[in-house]
Amino acid sequence: MKQHEMTSPAINSTGLPVGFSAQFRSLVARKLVRNTLVFSMAEVANKAIPFLLLPIITRYMGPADYGKVAVFMAVVSVLAVFVGLNTQGAVSVAYFKLRPEELQKYIGNVLIILGSSTAVVLFSLLTTSRPLSALLGISRGWILIAAIMALAQFITLINLVLWQVEQRSTPYAIYQVSQTLFSTVLIILLVAALQLRSSGQLAAMATSTIIFAVLSLFFIIRRGYLQVEIHREYLKDALAFGLPLIPHALSGWMLTGVDRFYLTLLQGSASTGLYATGYQFGLIIGILAASFNRAWAPFLFSRLESIDIQGKIKIVKTTYVYFIGILLLALALSVVGPWFISFYLGGQFRAASQFVFWVALGYAFDGMYYMVVNQILYINKTKSLATITFSVGLCHLIVSYALIRLNGSVGAAQATTFSFFLTFVLVWILSSKVYPMPWRFWRYPSTTEAA
Repeated sequence: MKQHEMTSPAINSTGLPVGFSAQFRSLVARKLVRNTLVFSMAEVANKAIPFLLLPIITRYMGPADYGKVAVFMAVVSVLAVFVGLNTQGAVSVAYFKLRPEELQKYIGNVLIILGSSTAVVLFSLLTTSRPLSALLGISRGWILIAAIMALAQFITLINLVLWQVEQRSTPYAIYQVSQTLFSTVLIILLVAALQLRSSGQLAAMATSTIIFAVLSLFFIIRRGYLQVEIHREYLKDALAFGLPLIPHALSGWMLTGVDRFYLTLLQGSASTGLYATGYQFGLIIGILAASFNRAWAPFLFSRLESIDIQGKIKIVKTTYVYFIGILLLALALSVVGPWFISFYLGGQFRAASQFVFWVALGYAFDGMYYMVVNQILYINKTKSLATITFSVGLCHLIVSYALIRLNGSVGAAQATTFSFFLTFVLVWILSSKVYPMPWRFWRYPSTTEAA
């Protein structure tokens, strides 16, 4: 019997076996697709669980109670801008630039920044919480707790960012969904079983946020990511990254949070509760658009590295099909929404259906914005982008107030549509200037002619 001849594998120019690079790229691609799917599913589940909780909440809480919860969460959101200072983004960048022992100190300095900013915010609230409490109908104690929740959210966010940059999608997803489920169980217990109404939901959300922040800190320490040692260079670097992003973060809050304040001041908590409920239904379009963009953006960036005019035309045609599709989805939701709200939430929230069309349409325009903003992000023209978003945010402050005065509570939803549409149009104009695409593709020669 002849022995099999032993042959060495062919070696390519990189010194690796032939076929290894292709296998490696295939493995990376599969991992990227898997992680994208897991991250997206976790995000959708995180948004879907509170939505599924609505029929329970609305049968034990009236619109006024739900309005107080909506205003409280808007307070947490705006305080988070000044507590977190966008430093979680600095951590994600530092992960790829620093050695492990340096990253430990960097995260320690980020937590020092968070502690210091929280102290400043709390001190400011101590002097302003009384008039804020009178304006918003929230007790002074809850306003102070809102600042603690903002801090807790950022500690959890740092932990999640670390899992993201490690490409560990499974613990990320399990952790996020576990926190939402824990909060949901607490809400059912305190609101439905003990009938504590709005104070029960606020207590449940605060408790779950703080508990999971402690768990996040535990995981950060256990994985060797924390060493508390003041380092001036790291402090300056984290602040240099985060502080310029404050206007951008504020603009996002202006578009989605200030309406709650206006409605409470001008129309009362019940109007705010109805608006927030209708907003939840319209937000379905926003969740779908954000999930699609998680898959679309990496695909687009990979194509933009080397693309000819025909490739650009294909992207433009896909974009236009998407525009039509998401607008049709928004219209379909606005037709189904009123019937579904009456069935799903009960009679006292029936009036929330008037907001669904406007909010869904607004988030359709926000989804269209995603399709044109990626080209700007690809070539890193974010300064101009931030100018647009902040300017629209300031405009929204005026338009929202004026439309609420003119049209009542539905004016808040109309202002949302207007501002998202304006953002989309201005960003599309910017995108076409900084990264030209054949948006009028019918004027271009066909593939045959181009060849």
